[in-house]
Amino acid sequence: MPAVRCRTILLTFVVLLLGASLATAQEEVNLDFYFLGDELINPFVEQVIADFEAENPGVSINFQPYPNESYKTTIQVALASDDRPDIFFNWSGEDTGRFLREGHLLDLTSYAEQYGWYDTINPSALDAFTFDGALYAAPYSLEAKYMYYNQNIFEEQGLEVPQTFDELLGICRSLREAGITPMAFGNQERWEGGHYLTIFNQKVVGEEQIAKDYSLAVPADELFTDPGYAEAFQRLLDMQDAGCFADAVNSTTPDIALAQFMAEQVAMYYQGTWIMGNLAAGGFEHYGMFRMPPMVDENAHGNQNYTLLAPIGLEVSATTEHPDVVAKFLDFFISQPSQQRLVEATGRIPVRADAMVEGVGTEALRNVVNDLATTEGAVEWLDVVLENRISEAYLNAIQEVLAGTLTPEEAMANIRATALEVQAELAVAPEA
Repeated sequence: MPAVRCRTILLTFVVLLLGASLATAQEEVNLDFYFLGDELINPFVEQVIADFEAENPGVSINFQPYPNESYKTTIQVALASDDRPDIFFNWSGEDTGRFLREGHLLDLTSYAEQYGWYDTINPSALDAFTFDGALYAAPYSLEAKYMYYNQNIFEEQGLEVPQTFDELLGICRSLREAGITPMAFGNQERWEGGHYLTIFNQKVVGEEQIAKDYSLAVPADELFTDPGYAEAFQRLLDMQDAGCFADAVNSTTPDIALAQFMAEQVAMYYQGTWIMGNLAAGGFEHYGMFRMPPMVDENAHGNQNYTLLAPIGLEVSATTEHPDVVAKFLDFFISQPSQQRLVEATGRIPVRADAMVEGVGTEALRNVVNDLATTEGAVEWLDVVLENRISEAYLNAIQEVLAGTLTPEEAMANIRATALEVQAELAVAPEA
């Protein structure tokens, strides 16, 4: 074969190979990202996406944020369809466990090892998304529950931060006598009431017993029979009877409740750490925070130094066509620069200690981080930990107890009946 012809064939081959490589390099990767967002955190996520896309040409992320209740429905419908998002927000506990059982989640363990998440991310946050030794989410924030109080109102009324639950009830009565509504409470979406019962169950029934009942790992004749569960409902009624809550709690949204607190129409609001950013953005700085106070009576069997705390994270569809690209984005999302920006832009609690560098975060956030370091344990939201049907029974019962249409005992009878049905269906074996 003539040398010229050989060179021509070789050059043609090289050009074809180069063209194929360029085509591969320029091939676009499109990812769908469903998220539970709001006006404060959405811009943060959008900026992280923009930065990632700039560093990774050819990758396009379709960000679709939804408000709380809408998201819960949307993600379930999407995962049950043939058009599943590649990346999506989720809570830990049963919310993740259910999607795992249904086969929706990608195992991220190998990526966590590849990117060093086990060396940089809060171990408890990773544990919350770990099932049978495998990791199914990249946690990006911790959320805790505190009682926010208006420092000006407390000072004007000569009030101190309560040291016991009974003292909290006394503050409610004092504020009522002064013509001040003590607390905002937005239970239209039901989860705020669920948060009250979460911490009351832990404080009254005790963390060991609720762990057994929530996992359905007790004999059927013992399941949810502890009288402390009805007593926990009674603690909520004790608050209502003391005049703690504003009117019409079951028709008040969380957004309205927050607006009431920020407008100083109420003195307190039991809400998550995620609103610290909203308060800062609204210029509302004269507030303090305390955990639900200890219950010191003989009927309270839980560790009173527990807190209501849970991580949130990003999960990946088991059917994604681009797992490596998705994992690279998750690592970018929980990197030190992104975590620091999360703190600066939203006031949320990071999952990386190195995100809380000197000068970053509000005083309130730093106080929360320091306070959480003093707790002896944590419980996750009741509506996240319980199997969905039991959770629904609980949330509905809370609204009915507050409305006076069910007694605490009747509420627990309904919840127990649902739990027994679920236990029988899932064939959960009691712990030895």
